Amino acid sequence: MRNRSLLLASLLLAAGCASQSNLTAKAIGCSLGEVDVVPSVFKQRGTQTAWCATCKGKRYQCATNAERSRTVCAPSKEGDGCL
Repeated sequence: MRNRSLLLASLLLAAGCASQSNLTAKAIGCSLGEVDVVPSVFKQRGTQTAWCATCKGKRYQCATNAERSRTVCAPSKEGDGCL
């Protein structure tokens, strides 16, 4: 039972580290609590490597590689896929 609990905790921790919110927070310097992943054409298409997020009233378009080892976010511009 203890091993199962440790495994579950490890999986949850690993999943949280690679979440779009966490990747955004690290890329733009906001706290995790300030980041909201928002609707976008990327989300509608089910894309996991591109998304839109907001922090402190600003909207960002973000992208990461498949391994989620590198993330880049830039201020969103009209027509870039962020709704």
